[in-house]
Amino acid sequence: MKRFFGFLILLVVCGPQGGRAQEVLFSPGTFPVYSLVRPATNEALVVGRDSRELYVVNLSKAAPTYKRIPLYVDGNGNPFMDGDGQPMPVVSPLAVAVNEVTGKAVVANTGSDNVSIVNLNHECLARDDDDDIDNECRATEAVVPIGGAKSSPRSVAIDTENNIAIIALVNGNSVQLLDLNTNTAVLPAPIQVGINPISVAYDQKNDLALVATHGDASLQMVRYNLERNIATRVGSIFLGSGPLEVAISAELEFAAVAVGPGRAVAVLDTSGLPATLAGLVPLNTAPRSVAINPKTGLVAALLPETRTFSLMDPGTLRKITTPSIFVGNNPHHISANPNDNTLLVANPHRDAVEIVSMGFVNYYPLVSDTSQFRTNLGIRNLDEQEATVSISWGNQEGESSRERTATLGPRGFLQINHVLRFVMGASSVTDTSGSLRVISDRPFNSFVSLIDNQTQDPSMQVGVARGSPKLLLSSSTNQGRFRTRLVIMNLGSLSAAARIRARDRETGEETGLMGGIQIPPNGFHVTDDVFGDLGLGSSSGPLEIDSATVQPLIAVALITSTERTGGFLVAAPVDLPLVTDE
Repeated sequence: MKRFFGFLILLVVCGPQGGRAQEVLFSPGTFPVYSLVRPATNEALVVGRDSRELYVVNLSKAAPTYKRIPLYVDGNGNPFMDGDGQPMPVVSPLAVAVNEVTGKAVVANTGSDNVSIVNLNHECLARDDDDDIDNECRATEAVVPIGGAKSSPRSVAIDTENNIAIIALVNGNSVQLLDLNTNTAVLPAPIQVGINPISVAYDQKNDLALVATHGDASLQMVRYNLERNIATRVGSIFLGSGPLEVAISAELEFAAVAVGPGRAVAVLDTSGLPATLAGLVPLNTAPRSVAINPKTGLVAALLPETRTFSLMDPGTLRKITTPSIFVGNNPHHISANPNDNTLLVANPHRDAVEIVSMGFVNYYPLVSDTSQFRTNLGIRNLDEQEATVSISWGNQEGESSRERTATLGPRGFLQINHVLRFVMGASSVTDTSGSLRVISDRPFNSFVSLIDNQTQDPSMQVGVARGSPKLLLSSSTNQGRFRTRLVIMNLGSLSAAARIRARDRETGEETGLMGGIQIPPNGFHVTDDVFGDLGLGSSSGPLEIDSATVQPLIAVALITSTERTGGFLVAAPVDLPLVTDE
């Protein structure tokens, strides 16, 4: 039976403010209510409430595709049976969590008091797309009863170390632990946590479950001891009004809670045990959902009333003014994709997910401060308020250091000459080359000028905010007086196995291939003479660049002459098919 449906992806003008979003349309009747991004595979899991299906969306494609997995039948289309031999109902799935170690997802089915266990085998996900679900591995493998009648599992988190699902029972006023090795309860009874636990997150670093209890306006903290077979509440934070969702970044040691009625986001310090309240970030309207980008450290809050989102800095407890980006008429849930700094917003009534830019980051793959070159940075603040800009240098291995900050007045412009000397606090040549990252708390644009110290010839480069696993460099050359230096930067969370491919300009046949280029996250690869390294000698033409591990890349070519003049050419994202090496 066919289980694959393509969907349209459009660039549409969304709303009167003119903010643009990429729209992923699902089949009518899907009613998507929740999404979760898997950075390692650059995929999203989307829960369809009415279709009772889990959608695996490939985010690497310019026109993404998805696989759909029914939550109520196995890979062969057979329903799951209860102890009396009756089909087990699956009603109103509302949330999902995944154990990336085992490749198993857990979907909370609120209306039927059970969870669906879905096998997302990594080998299957790496296969070429086809029109059918692979019955052996990419399918629901069990439906497991949770709690008592009408306890309503509403949210789920995963303890990956012990392979345990932590499931919030919103009407059962409790949390239940499910052993995913056996699909059986860990404790004799659910853990009582307060009134209407609506969301749960797990702090793997501190072995702590954070449970947002909407009915008593609190955040509860729970720890369990598997050897003693007990669980206890170790703390509680009163938030003043009903929380709706909690998200955590264990690596950055903080959590964020959407406090809807209080029109605020609570920021928790999770560096110690128990977690403590760092403070509240007030908002103009009530947030419904929160997401954290662990690469930038920023928090996004979904604002259904205005159909937009707000960004905030948890370190300073400040709201960041952003362009007003329309995210759909009925936005329900938000999640972050750290690979390209975007947000996925589920819009149930439109059967769609909007993909929008999360914030204000510019990357530059190539900057230098040597005896031959110097680099100047120009930044324009597009906001009516003062902007704080953070500038950091990165080496070839992706390690960032020497961060410096600067401020710009409202609508102001700042030029930083010798930007690498500024970042490193040096007064003379640093003999340094590398990448540059610029992060602003206000909307901005920026550029760098790489200047030849002898000829004073400038090569201009505009900041790039996101990457793509497939790029096209429209032109490059190794003829006469000209040479092409190519720099590829990996903006992804995993090492990028990059490839550079040249083709005959008339026949399209492959004429040169450089493969196996390993680029670490945030790192870059440099080839000073790309056509020479391709073994092509004197040649010219476009180049294809891709990542076999589907990591988002950016690339620039510096084309120079023997007279030391030249300029940058930026590779553009394209939807080229990935070619498998023989």
